[in-house]
Amino acid sequence: MGNYFLSTESDKMVVLIQEEDLNKIWTLQFDGSCTTSGCGAGAVLISPEEEIIPLSFKLQFFNTNNTAEYESLLLGMQATKERGIKNLKLQGDAELVVNQVKRIYQVKNERLRHYRNAVWDNIEEFDAFSIESILRA
Repeated sequence: MGNYFLSTESDKMVVLIQEEDLNKIWTLQFDGSCTTSGCGAGAVLISPEEEIIPLSFKLQFFNTNNTAEYESLLLGMQATKERGIKNLKLQGDAELVVNQVKRIYQVKNERLRHYRNAVWDNIEEFDAFSIESILRA
């Protein structure tokens, strides 16, 4: 097994990461979804040794699928920053979101523009960063 240990802190699961692993490239796969019963955001943080740390969030407001995708991306980025990770590869199946972040697609919707700008603001806090589309499973 790897270098990751679970700890409980005020009823939260906390993953303790050894410092030498913080400078390696981590992968964050993100996905968001909305249905008539609610919206959710999920992400999987994958260590350089390919250990998996699942993250999930119930969104307390209704969104579109695109805003749920952005929420999952931003919540996942926040979780990586809280863990001290500095090198991040993002992977998402939302082609629109990925290409807006990469500046390939224009952002015409004002709400999505705010989300995209928030992602750009977060990118500045990483030493290395990339984002790519992956196929839906």
